[in-house]
Amino acid sequence: MRDFAAAAGRLRSLSLGAKLLYTAFTVASVIGLLVSWRLYGAMVQDAGSAGYYAGAAVVAPAPAPTQTAAPAEGPALDLGPELELPATPEAPRVLVEQISERKLLEVTHFHLFSVPVYVLILAHLWLLARLPSWLHTAGVVAAVVASGLHMAAPWLVRGAPGAAALMPVSGVAMLLSLGAMAVVSTVDMWLPRRSRRGDAAPPADAA
Repeated sequence: MRDFAAAAGRLRSLSLGAKLLYTAFTVASVIGLLVSWRLYGAMVQDAGSAGYYAGAAVVAPAPAPTQTAAPAEGPALDLGPELELPATPEAPRVLVEQISERKLLEVTHFHLFSVPVYVLILAHLWLLARLPSWLHTAGVVAAVVASGLHMAAPWLVRGAPGAAALMPVSGVAMLLSLGAMAVVSTVDMWLPRRSRRGDAAPPADAA
């Protein structure tokens, strides 16, 4: 822990092995964030956050019109008064079942034991980067708040479907904050180490 009591910039002083290890972790972190975002889109699909977590009737896309062959020419038949048909048929509605509490508990249980560790490691690397102290604090606060809201969002949307926007908004905030931590830490880690004042000066002669 003494690294965090010293001045920022300790990432550049790490050994080559440590840099390779932490770089692999940050690269995997960014890939994991992108895969999570893609998984979210595949999971909710057309239902959206409100439909997936709270259950809702979703309008299914209208089927593509099919081409019919032109009627053969023949004598016209009088079928009586024409029936009034709707101009456009109403799109069918598909009922999306609300996610069960058991399934949501399992997902939340997994996230509570993985996301905090994920944020903790990235935040440690972020705090070792050569950045202003206020930016260190702002980055940690943004990452913690965004990840906390994203883990709580399914429960909030399940109880109040009107809060469905919280799911993608918190997801984007989590992607940006943690992604920035990973990228900035990796770049700073591989920058040349800045020599301290007086390091290059020859030692003074003994009296």
